[in-house]
Formats: sequence, structure tokens, C-alpha cells
Amino acid sequence: MRNARLAVVASVWQVVYGVVHVWWAVDAPQGLARESYFPGGWLPVGIAVVAFAGCGSVAVGAARGLRPAGRYAVAGLNALAGIALCAYSFLFPVMLASILFEDVTADTVTRLLASGSGAVGGVLCLALAARERRAAARACASCGRVHGRSPEHRDERSPAWAYAGAYLAVAGYLARMAVWLDAAIADTWPSAASRANGISVPAMVVFLGLMGLAGTLLPLALAHHWGRVWPAWLGPLAGRPVPRWLVLGPGLFMGGSLAAYFGVAGMSAWARGDIDGPFLTLLLELGGYTLWGIGLLVASASYFTLTKPPCPQHAVGGNGHQRRNSSRSLA
Repeated sequence: MRNARLAVVASVWQVVYGVVHVWWAVDAPQGLARESYFPGGWLPVGIAVVAFAGCGSVAVGAARGLRPAGRYAVAGLNALAGIALCAYSFLFPVMLASILFEDVTADTVTRLLASGSGAVGGVLCLALAARERRAAARACASCGRVHGRSPEHRDERSPAWAYAGAYLAVAGYLARMAVWLDAAIADTWPSAASRANGISVPAMVVFLGLMGLAGTLLPLALAHHWGRVWPAWLGPLAGRPVPRWLVLGPGLFMGGSLAAYFGVAGMSAWARGDIDGPFLTLLLELGGYTLWGIGLLVASASYFTLTKPPCPQHAVGGNGHQRRNSSRSLA
């Protein structure tokens, strides 16, 4: 029932978003600035139609009682629409931050509302996708796990795909740093633009150090056991759980930022010819950042599951089962 209510709200949201973009595609207001790096016109309308189909399928499926295979299909459709909307509207955080430093005009507000509406619509689709997947897998209503198949505590081993994501992120970081190393050897680092902006070399060294941590320690911590439980050599902390968001927060933030800024904006600008430079250099730089971000997001997904708090309902059920068995044996 909760899925159905959320689906109705999400469907209405997608309709409004789509109608506004139909109006803009047919008769765009004079001087309307672009809300996305992607082309406007009918593209957001098409995404809105897919999003409406996904959200509407959840509402219809809730009324008719879809089978698990149908729920998986609906979850996939909503995930696709949610990713498309979020990718199209990924400039929303940038626009939101820019109002702190720029004059707020009617055009700024319009772009902010349009991009924000797309981002909210994408999140609604992703939320419905997650709920439908849980329903299809008959996941626990209390914690979202499929008991017996999902990890129950952080001591369990990360899946192979989490390790693949972590080492993909490290590979992407190394590809990006190969460009920096080439510039350092050629004595073209720091760049002329950095010098003109007055950025000091010590500040850039500190920045490079933080990049190194985010490109090696962070992805490895997301996959390896020592990123979830403090290792033995840390003395008093040994064996204690690592605070979940100490690792997961930077992983999601860095992963999302790199994948969106370089994977979506950077690659789009390169494809349009807006960025000039040697092919190999751009491939290593933009491609490295993109793989780095994607790898972090993949490893973060595993970390998110492995570090969930224990399921109280499952624990109580286990204790109750044990108590019933004990009573029978005494009888």
C-alpha cells in the first residue's frame, strides 16, 4: 500500500515535469538558459514518459498483485528512469551552490527549479525501484535483507564485484595520476592557469595527498574487512566497528561527484568538441576520473549492505524460536 501511494505521487510529479518540458520544447521562453549539459528539447520529455511508465507500473502492479518476475521488470524500468533523470539533472547541486556567489535572477530560479524537479523525480523512481526489488525478493520489511542470502553483519566477506569496483577505482586514479606525472616530468606542473590564480605549491601538494588517499585508501577500505572493523595494530580500537559513514560518506560523495562531473559533463563536452587536447591525455584524465567514480560507487553499494545495523526482527525471531524449542524439550 505504501508503494502504491508513493507511486501515485511520483506519477503526478513526472506528469508535471513532462508537461513543462513539452511546453519548452514547443515554445521555449525567450532567453531560457539550459538546465543540463545534455540537449534540451524533447530529450527530457522522453525521459519523463519512461519515468511515468515506471511509476505508473508500480501503482498498477500494487493493485493487481504482480509476481516476482514482474516486480523485477518494474524495478528495472524505474531504475533506468531514475538514473536517466538524475544524470540529466546532475547540475542541480552546482546551481544550488552558485546562488551563494551569483546574483539571483528569474532565469536562475527557473533553471534551479527545473533541474531540482528532475533530480527529485529521479530519486522517486530510484526509491520505487528499491522497494519493488525488495518486494520481488521477499526481503525483510524491517531491514531490507533477504535473510539467508544477504550478509547479516560486517564481518562477512565482500562479494567479488565489490573488490572489482574498488580496484577499478584505484586503476582510474592511477590513470589520472599518469597525466600528472607526465606534466611533472615535463616541468609543466603547476600549470600556468594555477600559477595565475595564485594557488600555492604547498596547497597543491596537500591536495594531491588527499587525492592519493581518496584514490587508494578509500576504495580499498570500502572492499576490505579492515575498512569495516578496525585492524589489530590499532590497539584500543582493534576489533571495534569502523563508523559507517566515516567510509561510506566519502565513498558516495566522491564517487557520485567524479562520475557526474567527469563521466557525464566531461565526456559530453569532449564528445561535442568543447575540450581540446591530445587524445591519450584526455582519455587518461577524463576516463580515469570516470572509472574512479564508478568504482567507488560500486564498492560503496557493497559497503552499504555489509554495514547495515543488525535486524532486530530477525534477532527476536531467532530468540523466540530457541525459547519455543527449549520449552518443548522441558515438556
